[in-house]
Amino acid sequence: MKLSKEWWRTVRYAIKEERRTVRLISILVTIGGVALVLIAATRGVSVTVG
Repeated sequence: MKLSKEWWRTVRYAIKEERRTVRLISILVTIGGVALVLIAATRGVSVTVG
């Protein structure tokens, strides 16, 4: 019984870690997308101004 409890705890911990990494990846993707949009906007402005 103790072994199964330990295994379940490990599984739950792994799921938590996975969710955390998924959240981190989504945050990084969002930041990257915003950065790309900002770079494109500033380049577009500089191109039109220049």
